[in-house]
Amino acid sequence: MRQSVKQYFRSIRFRIWISFVAFTLGTMVILYITLSVITPALYSFIKTNECTDAAQAIKNMVCEKQWSARDRESVDRLNRLIRGLAVRHQFDIIVNLPETSYNLREERSGNGEPLIGQINDNIKNSLLKSENGTIITRTKAEEGQSGIILATYAEAEDSVRAYIFIYSYSEPIGTTLNIVNSLFFVSSNVILIGACVISIMISSHIANPLVKISRNADQLINGNFSMELKGNEYDEVATLTENLNAASGEIAKTETLRKDIMANVSHDLRTPLTMIKAYAEMIRDLSGDNPEKREKHLQVIIDETDRLTSLVSDILDLSKLESGVSTLNCSVFDFSGHLEDLMSRFSMLDDMKDYQVLPEIEPGIMINADRQKLEQVVYNLVNNAINYIGDDREVKVRLFRKEGGVARFEVADRGVGIPEEQLPYIWDRYYKVDRSENHKRTVKGTGLGLSIVKGILINHGFEYGCDSVVDKGSCFWFEFAVG
Repeated sequence: MRQSVKQYFRSIRFRIWISFVAFTLGTMVILYITLSVITPALYSFIKTNECTDAAQAIKNMVCEKQWSARDRESVDRLNRLIRGLAVRHQFDIIVNLPETSYNLREERSGNGEPLIGQINDNIKNSLLKSENGTIITRTKAEEGQSGIILATYAEAEDSVRAYIFIYSYSEPIGTTLNIVNSLFFVSSNVILIGACVISIMISSHIANPLVKISRNADQLINGNFSMELKGNEYDEVATLTENLNAASGEIAKTETLRKDIMANVSHDLRTPLTMIKAYAEMIRDLSGDNPEKREKHLQVIIDETDRLTSLVSDILDLSKLESGVSTLNCSVFDFSGHLEDLMSRFSMLDDMKDYQVLPEIEPGIMINADRQKLEQVVYNLVNNAINYIGDDREVKVRLFRKEGGVARFEVADRGVGIPEEQLPYIWDRYYKVDRSENHKRTVKGTGLGLSIVKGILINHGFEYGCDSVVDKGSCFWFEFAVG
């Protein structure tokens, strides 16, 4: 039980859900802080700047040289400025003119009386003694109405021309925030519940396909490679499904190939071992005293031992090539001369065998390759052609130059040929060219020759292939840059 709970907390479904809920809660907390703390502070900061700017505009006018408190036109102009500022910003503004003891007054909030009370000798003295000539006070009346009072003075020609008092009523924002906070409390609960429901739906919708994929993937461990996963509307999940289906198919192919290889290798090992044991027992029981029969039986044992050695060597070579352990010792050498030497070894067997290897070698072709591994390629291709030799009992080996600094090596026979649909598979291990398309060991040899050829040529970076026509023969080839 404890383990299942722990697994649930680690599941993608729970993590998507908790992430969604945490994001929603975090968003609501940020909104609440913004509404409750940041917005009032920002509003107060903006209103304070507006008061300061309005006071500065009044100062600029009062401090003009041509302006006079005793001049009716100057006073009217100041009055119009005060009225405009009050209307624009919803201020209460009182400007006291000491020269005439006259107050210019414009109210928009109906709370101008506190400003009148501010105008006395004490506040005037405090303003004159202040550091920058401005005092800003944040107030809250008994009725709960809050606001900002800015007091300052305008000085010109060593005399105070005006005392300026501006009151900004900030209660509208407070009332609005109270309403918004109430609505926010209700809506946040609705949003949180909705977020929980939606996150559960989304997490399940995302997690369920992954859970199904995981359960089906578990079948691969039990050896069931025939499962078929269905796609999903999410591209990532659909891609994962396709990849898993493809991997399942490839694993199934690999498993089939492994079984075939095990069966073929077992057969290849069992047959010579059985022959060796049988002929050894015959020598012991029957032909030990007959030199002629003994030599014949011993030759069979030697041949079967060579066959075992060849099989083991081919398996080891193929394993090295496929694992990348095999390294190349490349050098530039005369491929034409070396190939003639190799073909001469086959020609020595012409009198003993019922086939002919006919070389057509253009002289002077150099190659940059691993001499020993390239020799293995030649032997395997020639032996493969001999295994499928035609009625003419001839195998043609050609080496010639092509255009563009490229040379081509070919081994051709006039045997049964290979159907076009089977050509992509002839390089696979233990693949037999057969009209029934059955995977089976080749008629002779270990069945690994072409796989080894493929690995060596790929490591060299050579182009290779096979051209074949059914009942007319096959031509195996590779091309390389002339060294």
